Amino acid sequence: MPTDTNSGLLPGRRSVRALGLAVLVVLSVLATSGLAGATQAQAGADTDDALESADELYLNDDGSGVLVYADDDNDVKEYQIGADVTEGLAHVLIADDVEDGELENAEGNVSAVLEDDMFSANGALTMEQPPEVEDLDVQISGEQSAETSEFDADVYALLGGGESGDIQQLSSTQQASLFESAETSGSIETTADTFRTSGNVSVDFGASSMATGDSPEETFAFDLTETETENGYEVAVSERGTEQAFLTDPAEQWGTEADAKATLEEQYSSLADDLGGDVTVEIDHHSFEEQSADTYWKELDYTITYEGIDDLEDNLADELADDSTADLDREEAEEIAGQVTNVEIETVQFDLTSSAEAMDATWTVEIGEYAPLLTSAVELSEASMEDELEGDDADQFGEQLEDFETRLEAQQAADLRSTFEWDASATYTDDNRVELEATATGDTENYDAYTDELADRGIDMSDERVVFEFNAATEDEQISVDGNVEIGTEDLAETALTSVADSIRQEQDAGQFGAFASALEESELEIAKVDLDFDNETVELEAGAKFNGTESLLEDGILGENVVLTQISGGSDEGATYVYVEDPDGEELDQDALAEQGLVDDDTDVYEPGEGDREFAEMDTEAATTYLGVDAEGGDGMPGFGPAAGLIGGAIAVALLAARRRV
Repeated sequence: MPTDTNSGLLPGRRSVRALGLAVLVVLSVLATSGLAGATQAQAGADTDDALESADELYLNDDGSGVLVYADDDNDVKEYQIGADVTEGLAHVLIADDVEDGELENAEGNVSAVLEDDMFSANGALTMEQPPEVEDLDVQISGEQSAETSEFDADVYALLGGGESGDIQQLSSTQQASLFESAETSGSIETTADTFRTSGNVSVDFGASSMATGDSPEETFAFDLTETETENGYEVAVSERGTEQAFLTDPAEQWGTEADAKATLEEQYSSLADDLGGDVTVEIDHHSFEEQSADTYWKELDYTITYEGIDDLEDNLADELADDSTADLDREEAEEIAGQVTNVEIETVQFDLTSSAEAMDATWTVEIGEYAPLLTSAVELSEASMEDELEGDDADQFGEQLEDFETRLEAQQAADLRSTFEWDASATYTDDNRVELEATATGDTENYDAYTDELADRGIDMSDERVVFEFNAATEDEQISVDGNVEIGTEDLAETALTSVADSIRQEQDAGQFGAFASALEESELEIAKVDLDFDNETVELEAGAKFNGTESLLEDGILGENVVLTQISGGSDEGATYVYVEDPDGEELDQDALAEQGLVDDDTDVYEPGEGDREFAEMDTEAATTYLGVDAEGGDGMPGFGPAAGLIGGAIAVALLAARRRV
């Protein structure tokens, strides 16, 4: 049979999965991520056949028992795990020495806490500065609350290769094939009814391999505006560039002004047909000259006019009404078509100039009255998905669409304005270093009015808050990184547990983990916490969770319907893990039932009441409550068993017993 390999941080093989899953449960509710997949990886076996037998079983006079799993290969410096059912507690502590070279010249810490309506995390890392990173300064921060929504980022980096100054990741040939410098800047501004963006990108190829010597500048520019007739658009276009003979003869297409006009009308007529209108082309400037064999220089200034597209709304309504997937009647189709065609294109401008030495591009786009377009998209989605979704999926989709419409209405009522601006550059220095600089900002106007409008429509954001900060810098030949995040929202812990439970249901066998997922979802998490500290000598991980579940006992527990778990405890001092079990009805434990669940077998030493060494370690609940900062209180539910802690203990036991099969 395959065996596990210790990492130097974990205890021996017989309890490694108990330890791993105890940590995993805590981290899962903090990270709301793939508990199920990780659990299966920890178990190392199919969940249909994951139970494993104990080394010893001690039976008590009151009908309860203790399963003992010996930890024969424990080489970790210190570890302690436990779950107390009556207190609703789980706690893990691991400490060990770092093997040579694993965390050389690095130290750091990470802490995270999840409570009912708040998640917070912070961490710091210091490590040796790599030679490729000569200078680094990163500052990123943001906040979104009931009053504001803003974001700032400032990044500077100088990348080289230590003393030589060469970029180690790129050969000299690769460096030469790129560029000398590049930069971009711009902005995006949105309101509930308008969208505006403008910006530029420029690249200086300098002496790179792309710069092949003197070459004419090629340009392309267009300007789209709405015509005065209000039923068409004009596009002013300017082109300067080379044309080469390949599959067609450029001289036949562009040789004369008449040829160029015919070619352009053919190119743009299909769009006019789709819009139900007509297209005309007026050429203001034309020049076409042969430069060399099969190579020509073309200059064109022309205006394309689309007219007679006032029937676009009717044509679109016809298509929507005839579309079986949209499921719209004629009146609904006409309403959506009207919303789409009411969009106002104020400006669409684009200019591109390029040569072998450089490239420059600028753009300006402004679109008005596009909110109805968003509304029509929502209505189309709702109509097209009506017959595709059923039950909870249909309800959830409907709620999402309703939420979107509500937020759009609130944006309009509050005149919410959002702006994002950026400025970034990358430059190769004379000594082959790469210098990167970038700034970005995001800001809003009338955000407090927007959240007030949301509140008036039933969406309360008064308690919602997201704040984050991240910093990284080089100093004294080290890189220091630190960051923190705080997320506040109603029922955050409940949402996190539901997310984990859903993941378990999707990825794990329902028979083994379905009850675990359901109990986890109903467990009323009070707090979950994790701390990790490390340096080049030691690593310490501590994690814990406190639950206040008051629901009834799991009807189909992970250990089987005839066995419930009251406590699990183990550690490096004991050299074993102890699993305390009871009969759910308070009767004597049925050994046949235990055997059916794989908890005992012919190799298990069974001790009747009064027999054997009766020294069993119990969970250190005081250490757990002190770490979590909570009071120890007896759990609700059946005597000696609460579903919240029971699900944790049950999961730990499954992992523990699965590990036995691998030994």
